[in-house]
Amino acid sequence: MKKENASQNLILIITTTVYSFSSMISAFFMLGSQSLIWFFISALFYFIPYALIVAQYTKKYAHRSGAIYDWLKESLSPKAAFTTVFLWYSSYFIWMISLFMKLLIPISILIFGKDITGTIDWLGISPQIWLAVFSIFSVLFITWMNKRGFQVIFRFLHISGYAMVGLLLLSTIGNLLLITKNPEQVIGNINHSLSVTSFFQGSSNRLLSQLPFFIFSITAFGGLDTIASLADKTKKSRKRFPRAVIISSFVVLLLYVSGIILWSCANNIGTIRGTTSLHLGNLMYGVMEQLALSLGTVFKLSADHTHLLVQLFIRYTALTMGLAYLSLLSSISYGPLKSLIKSTPKFFWPRFSALNENDMPENALWIQAILISLFIGLLSFSNTFLSELFNQLTYMTNVSRAIPYFIVAASFPFSLKKKIISKETLLIKNSGLNYSLSISVCICIFVAIAFQIYEPLKLGNYVNFSTLLLGPVFFGLLSNFIYFRLEQKKRLTTLSQQNNDKHSL
Repeated sequence: MKKENASQNLILIITTTVYSFSSMISAFFMLGSQSLIWFFISALFYFIPYALIVAQYTKKYAHRSGAIYDWLKESLSPKAAFTTVFLWYSSYFIWMISLFMKLLIPISILIFGKDITGTIDWLGISPQIWLAVFSIFSVLFITWMNKRGFQVIFRFLHISGYAMVGLLLLSTIGNLLLITKNPEQVIGNINHSLSVTSFFQGSSNRLLSQLPFFIFSITAFGGLDTIASLADKTKKSRKRFPRAVIISSFVVLLLYVSGIILWSCANNIGTIRGTTSLHLGNLMYGVMEQLALSLGTVFKLSADHTHLLVQLFIRYTALTMGLAYLSLLSSISYGPLKSLIKSTPKFFWPRFSALNENDMPENALWIQAILISLFIGLLSFSNTFLSELFNQLTYMTNVSRAIPYFIVAASFPFSLKKKIISKETLLIKNSGLNYSLSISVCICIFVAIAFQIYEPLKLGNYVNFSTLLLGPVFFGLLSNFIYFRLEQKKRLTTLSQQNNDKHSL
């Protein structure tokens, strides 16, 4: 029974880490039922092939703690592995700053029933300063919790997973009640959803013109790399983790598809889009509010009862998103950092890589926390130059974040050719099919990166275009410099030991 619970918990954690309720709602809002074809394309040619590659890598390396570094070290080279992990970590570091600064929004909605982050002026202090203070407190809190051991991260992920299941049940029951009460409107709602104008400017109902949504649908399947970096902490990880990854990948696709179909059947997308207060920043809360209002109307609730239902829906959504942010920040502030530490010898930065009694790199976690806090503190001054600089840093990591996935997929055929992963331990025995998985993922990521670079060029935004290109080059050169220093220090240490040995003789 315990074995079944452990496997089910792992599937729950992987599923709710990869699946994004907000991405599903955004997909419905941006493209209606037309988004389904893009989710199928992304799942078939990117996510499921990538999940199968990750599953086979984790089956081989599940007992090691370097994650992506271990996967690439033998199949490519230690230098390529280090560069990839450095790109991966850098992109997550910048993303963490943004996430910590967004954490106050769901907490504000949970407590006050609305987002007051832009109007807080307690004690005469500006909202930006309060946002910075709360964000820095959150950084220190997450770091303090993480240093207590991996089980804390697991609990965050576990609680967040159950909260997400509750949100899915709430929205599913709400939509089914609407369908039951208004069955005559279902066909009309579906027709509106199938013919709705694409949210993306310059696109139409033609499939190729909706290519921007392909990029969105690929990113909706993100997070597998983060959870895979924690595979070594899973009991019987070689057996359980790969199986859980594969099962979860199909569950995630099912949740996206069923969610979009359900919302398309129960709701008139034109009415939802007509709500002027909705934008992609508050979309999830706004759509859940609309669902509650629709339920209040069909069940003829009083104004007070409808208001109570609205508050229940949006506050539970805020609770779920707050827990999702905490679990995500807990895992990404540890997983990529752990891989970076494991990709360098201990002598390179001995204090940085030292583990505490809970087997956590406490010094590294606190150094990371201080750096993130400094960034948040600087950005809170609302200096136009600093804000633009951070925006450009974010742009720099957009492409850098996708490159590690490309390299992981591209490395898989090399690991097969070098027989690093024996044929007996492979989940898929057919070499041709394994190569096809790699090629499919690489093509999808290449298209995503190419379009990401082309989009600002098409709009004449040459600064963002240059920054997107500069990002991988900058982080690549920086990682090469660090690796060169690492190798240099290693040679000096070896020479010093040899000289000591000669003198002792």
